[in-house]
Amino acid sequence: MTPDQNSPQTNSAPAPAPAPTPTPPPVATAPVPAAPQPAAAPTPAAQAAQAASSTATAAASMAKSVASAIPVPKLCKCPVVNAADWDKKKTTINKTFYKAFSPRLFYYPFSFVIDVFRAQKAAIAKGYKVVENGMVMDDSAMFLGNVFVEVTGANTNANDPDVYSLEGKEVYTKVSRSPWMKIRNDFADLEKELGKKPAQVFTWWTSCTICMLTREIKAVLIALT
Repeated sequence: MTPDQNSPQTNSAPAPAPAPTPTPPPVATAPVPAAPQPAAAPTPAAQAAQAASSTATAAASMAKSVASAIPVPKLCKCPVVNAADWDKKKTTINKTFYKAFSPRLFYYPFSFVIDVFRAQKAAIAKGYKVVENGMVMDDSAMFLGNVFVEVTGANTNANDPDVYSLEGKEVYTKVSRSPWMKIRNDFADLEKELGKKPAQVFTWWTSCTICMLTREIKAVLIALT
C-alpha cells in the first residue's frame, strides 16, 4: 500500500473565485464646440458696392423729399413708346436740345425734376421754344451730369455751349423695361449688342414718378455710334 493510499482522504472545497471588479459606467462627455471661424474680410469691390447702395438709398430718400415739395400734375404727359420702333434700331434723331447741369450720386439723378425746370427756364430766357411733351434726356453720368430738354428755334451754329443737336448723327437705340436701380444692366447689354463701348449714351426717360410703376417701357437708351 502506497503512502497515498494510507493517507486519510479529505474533501477540500475549491477556493471561491474572486468577485469581479465592477466596471464604472462610461462618462458621457459633452462635445467640444468648434472654434468660430473668423468672418472673411469684405473685398474692396464689395465695400464699394455696399457704399454705393447705401448712398443711392439715401439719395432716393432725399429726392423723394425734394420732389414732394414740387407740385406735379395729377396725370402725367409722358410719351407712349412703341418698342418695335425703338428697340435695337439704328436711326437718326434730328432734334435739338438745351442742356443744364444735373448732379448725380452714383448715377442717381436726385434733383432731376428741378434740373429739368431750370433747363426749360434758361432756354426760354434765351428765346428758344421748349417743345411741349418733348424728349427729356440725361447723359447717364455717375456724378457730374446734364439734362437735355428738346427745344426749337435754337441756332446750332451760334456757338451756344448749352445747345446740343443730334441732327445728322447715327444712333443706336434700345428700350429699357428696368427700374432705375437696374437700368445699368441694360447699358451692359447695349454694349454687347454693339460689340463695343459707345462714345456716348443718353437716357431718354419715357416715364416719370407718376407712371413708372405701370409703364412697361421706362426709358430708351440712345447711343452715339
